[in-house]
Amino acid sequence: MGKRLSLTILFLMVTFYSAWSINVDSLLNKIPKFNFFFVPTFSFQQDLGHVYGLSGGYYFRFIDPTKISNFTFSQTFTQKGQYMSNFSPLLYLGGTGKWALSGNLSVQKYPNAFRGTGNVQSRLLQFPITYTSHNFSFNIQFQRFIDKHISFGVQLAMHKEKTYLVDSLRSRAMNYQITGWNPYFLLGLGAVLTIDSRNNLFYPTKGILSSASLVHYDPIWGSTYNIVQFAFDFRQYIALYKEHVFAWQFVTDWRLGNAIPFQMLTTVGGDLMLRGIPEGVYRDNVMAAIQGEYRFPIYKVLRGAAFLSTGDVCNSQDFNIDRLKVSYGAGIRFRITRGKINVNGRWDITRNNYDKGFQFFLTALEAF
Repeated sequence: MGKRLSLTILFLMVTFYSAWSINVDSLLNKIPKFNFFFVPTFSFQQDLGHVYGLSGGYYFRFIDPTKISNFTFSQTFTQKGQYMSNFSPLLYLGGTGKWALSGNLSVQKYPNAFRGTGNVQSRLLQFPITYTSHNFSFNIQFQRFIDKHISFGVQLAMHKEKTYLVDSLRSRAMNYQITGWNPYFLLGLGAVLTIDSRNNLFYPTKGILSSASLVHYDPIWGSTYNIVQFAFDFRQYIALYKEHVFAWQFVTDWRLGNAIPFQMLTTVGGDLMLRGIPEGVYRDNVMAAIQGEYRFPIYKVLRGAAFLSTGDVCNSQDFNIDRLKVSYGAGIRFRITRGKINVNGRWDITRNNYDKGFQFFLTALEAF
């Protein structure tokens, strides 16, 4: 515990140094066209061990002078040899920014463990099936603004994965879960509707962000499986007093089909929703969760946050939930940039009702 805390404090100090020494305002005085940040990231989770990485972003005005486009990225390495890379662009197009192009590109090559499906801890595999996954995925959304806050459009999603496991485990793996062990390819087409009235893209103090999307992966256009995915995400930000803000989020994700690779089943946990619960331990085809966060000023560029979340996965055939997952904690936010961009670094300490001990997260951008 002491070693983990010392490492966390060390990374926090490095990040504070980054926040002051690589400030966007000072950079703009020398290089007017560059507007970026980068932050070293660190976390400790019971299931993953120490997780190290780097997050960053580049911000600019592209075609539309009234909206800020951006590219963000993250690189993650874990103590157990996992590697994850993500790249997310957001471009506002058209003379008045009436079009928006957004997406996410992800490349992963990492060892993992399959523990079973469902939300009951006692029914998970006592001895997980270890494997190594190579996967590549992307999601592109192209939307047109119907008015100032509402946009509607189409999306294209692709996921390709190949799983490697030792021959001695293959028979046991196939007996428990058929889909997911053989290579598969998914190509999905769908639609997305977004309502966004936030007053700031990265640290909103008022407004809502609501998004509903529907994607169909079909063998007609090359998918290995026939899967329909529906996702809904609602967030609201309420200004309480001066810089005091209450934010809350509800999210649900449904994956429907006769055969779904276990990697594509929805899950809870990670560093965004139900923070601290190991992501991927609890899997099923339906997920729903809600979280709230109280954000308050501390001193100058420092802010604090206290949060609580609950939710679970379940199966669409019975919706049985044995024991809701609960996560709670607090953290510190520190300004990395200034002005309208207002990007924060985030340091959270969390606990949950399933694993003993504390989990640590040091990263960039708000959880929601």
